[in-house]
Amino acid sequence: MCENAEKTDGKTALRKKGDDMPRKKGQTQYKKGAKNFNNDSLDFGKNTIEKDPELKIRRYDVDADDIAQTAADLAAGKINQEMERAKQELERRKKISASNRATRAEGRMFEESILRACEVYKANGTAVINKVPEPRRVVGRTGGRSSLMICCNEKKSDPDFEGSVSPDGRCIIFDAKATHKDRMEKIVLTEHQREIMEAHFACGSDCYIAISFDFKAYYFLPYALWRDMKEVFGRQYILPEDEQIQPYLVPFDVTVDKKGNNVYTVWFLGKPDVMPGEMPEISSDSDNVEEE
Repeated sequence: MCENAEKTDGKTALRKKGDDMPRKKGQTQYKKGAKNFNNDSLDFGKNTIEKDPELKIRRYDVDADDIAQTAADLAAGKINQEMERAKQELERRKKISASNRATRAEGRMFEESILRACEVYKANGTAVINKVPEPRRVVGRTGGRSSLMICCNEKKSDPDFEGSVSPDGRCIIFDAKATHKDRMEKIVLTEHQREIMEAHFACGSDCYIAISFDFKAYYFLPYALWRDMKEVFGRQYILPEDEQIQPYLVPFDVTVDKKGNNVYTVWFLGKPDVMPGEMPEISSDSDNVEEE
């Protein structure tokens, strides 16, 4: 009996020892690992939802139509953004394509103006200079009555013109560059063209760069001046008002063809004293050809 009494007293003592926390009405003692609190002063847990059943509806019973409408709005906004980006990209490509076509048209026009002078020089025995054809390979046709050949370049283009000049038959090689901007960048001469120029220049050939500023001024610059542009001009481009290029300004003529278009002839080796009775017709190499 004594031992049981001692055990009972020990339990009572332990219970009294742990019962330190103050107790109030409606307050329960927290237990280790408890998940839900039964405390009126705390507004969370199951008791909160049970006390406010409308809160459960607001949290979990969301209208399915509202969710579908929100998802549809987000999808429509994303589609509109993608369409807007696609339109902007299309406009950018159209501008680049139009600019490239204009640049190619300017280049062909400048080459034709030089070819007219070449035909006159050939007739007078001054020089024999030909346009170097671009290495192209036909890959197909457009079809239809006015069929065009679709070609692609097989290798990098060489300088545009080469030939020989009388009376000593020295070799001449040059490239034609036209621009509608207010400057001529050095990078318009490709690395491959520069290497060809260097090889010919090392062999003692006459190498030049024929340039056109918006078909208003033409220059026939020695390749050495172009190569040393940084040292001569202090920059990597040429302006039409630069004093260093004025000695190389060449004359040109402007006539009107049957269609009323201006026809240019650039006399890069000087205007001859004797002119032919009728200027030769120049056919472009790009006729009936569509680049891929």
